[in-house]
Order: sequence, then structure tokens, then C-alpha cells
Amino acid sequence: MQHTPELPARRRFRIWWFVLPIVLTLLAGLAWLIVEELRTSTLQARYLSELAAETGFQREPGPGELLAAPAGPYDSRLGYNQMPAFVSRLSERGYTVTQQARPSARLVELTDLGLFPIYREKNQGGLQLLDCQSRTLHGARYPERVYATFDEVPPLLVDALLFIENRELLDPTRTKRNPAVEWDRFARAAVDQAIGMIDENRSTPGGSTLATQIEKYRHSPEGRTTSREEKLKQMASASVRAYLDGEDTLPARQRIVTDYLNTVPLSAKSGFGEVNGIGDGLWAWYGRDFGEVNRLLGRRLPPGSSADSNHSSDPEDLLARALAYKQAL
Repeated sequence: MQHTPELPARRRFRIWWFVLPIVLTLLAGLAWLIVEELRTSTLQARYLSELAAETGFQREPGPGELLAAPAGPYDSRLGYNQMPAFVSRLSERGYTVTQQARPSARLVELTDLGLFPIYREKNQGGLQLLDCQSRTLHGARYPERVYATFDEVPPLLVDALLFIENRELLDPTRTKRNPAVEWDRFARAAVDQAIGMIDENRSTPGGSTLATQIEKYRHSPEGRTTSREEKLKQMASASVRAYLDGEDTLPARQRIVTDYLNTVPLSAKSGFGEVNGIGDGLWAWYGRDFGEVNRLLGRRLPPGSSADSNHSSDPEDLLARALAYKQAL
């Protein structure tokens, strides 16, 4: 057996002197790419938008296999996770399924991986009864009082919400931003959670964005995060859902703000029931007219308008506005 002689120390030094700059350059380049990706979400936007584009439903003749719905409050409230029972009972009573929606292969794959079903969710459920001339006999919506679009939400309310929950969400300079993760906040929360495992008395606030909070209270069991795996499921689902309309997520981020204000759980009240959304919350808890509160808080002004032009300087009006703001908070 031949012994391979070791390289002289001087030669090894020369090799390292040549290799080390290359290694450091590669590491620096990798670090730059990671930082740039965390800042812009460019690669995420490309991949997740392509992934989201392959999710969907197609209505086809005859019965089909139902996509498993989560056990969350939203899915129970709207009956999605009771569809198999509904179809079975109707079939037992002589009804026939003539058409049914079929989920795409990609949607089934993502759901099998543990993500919540990816589709454009609605904020209201309801029933409308029409007569033979298509005139409304009766109609009901739940929640009843909602913002139809982001432009209807008073900027004062948007600013207050983002300051408390998700300050970087509507940054217009980051058009491809993934709204499911606010990395600096997530890192702080991860450190706090790690320390909290050692120090039980340490406060460990979460790092949830508005997007992941919506996934939580809509689709997680009982609207709660019970494990780290559940949190990752919320983040992954929110990430794919945000790119349903393409790489530019600013419209999706504005919709997240609107959806949160329209559907955030606000406990329940005797005589009213479950309260969801700030509109129904203002009515149930304070007896406030939703339109009047929005008038007091001020709607979005056209570009170039003065912020003071939308409000009176009358002391009583200012007091009423302050009260409306306090109740909204």
C-alpha cells in the first residue's frame, strides 16, 4: 500500500489563498440573493403565481369526487365541509346530481399536501328569494355590513389596522411582495418562541400577518393555531392564495385588508349571535350605523385633495369623529 505524501505547507497555503476568495465571493453572492429575495419576493412571485394559476374548478356533467374541506369555522358556516352529507341526503330522496365542480389536479395535489383549498373566497353568505318576475321577496346576507371594495375603507381605519398588525403590508414599492410573511417580525417571533421554551414567564407574541390570521380564523380547527405545523400550513396557504391574480400582489394585499375588516371574529352577543366583521361589530356592540361611522372617519380622498377638506372643524363633529374612531378600534 502506497502512502500519498502530504502537500507541503507552503503549497497548501497557496491553494487556500486561491480558493478562499472564490468561496467568500460565492457566499456573499448567495447572501445577497437571499436578502434580495426576502426584500422583493421575486422568485416566490414567479413560482407561486405559476402554481396558483393551475388551481381551479371546472363544472362537468354527472357526480364527481368532492374536494375535502377543512374543519374551520368558515367552512362549517358556509356548509363546505358538509357537502358529502348534503349530496348523500339529496340522493336518498330521489335527487340526481346532473353537474358538479371538479377540482384541478394541482388543487387536489396541494390539498393532499396539507394546504387549505386555494380559491377566491367570498366574504358574505346569504339567501335571496325571488318571485316569478325576479323581484326580491326576501334577502339576507351575513355579515350584513361590509366594505365592497378597498376604496370604501376609510384610510384612518386602514392606517390604524396596519400600525397594529402588519405595518409593511401595503408598501407600493414592493409590487411582488409575499403578504403571508413579514420576515423581520417573523424572525423576532421565532427568537421569542425559542427563548420562551426556556423562560416560561417570557411573553412570546406571534408573528402572524393579516393574511395568515385570515387563514387561521377561517380554516384552522376552531379558528386556532394549535401547533407549529398548523402555522406553517396557514403561511403556505396564504402565500399561494396571494398570487392567484399574478405576480403583482398589491391588489391582493388591499383585498386582504378589506377581507380582514369584513370578517374578523369579534366574539358573540346575546340576541345577535356570532359577530364577524367591523361593520356588524359596530352595530352589535355599539348600535352604530355603519354608513355614519364611515362618513365620520372619512372616505378615501382623490389625489391632491386636502385631508382637512373632508372634515368639519366644529367641536361636536370632532368629538363624534373621535368617538367613532375609538369604537372602531
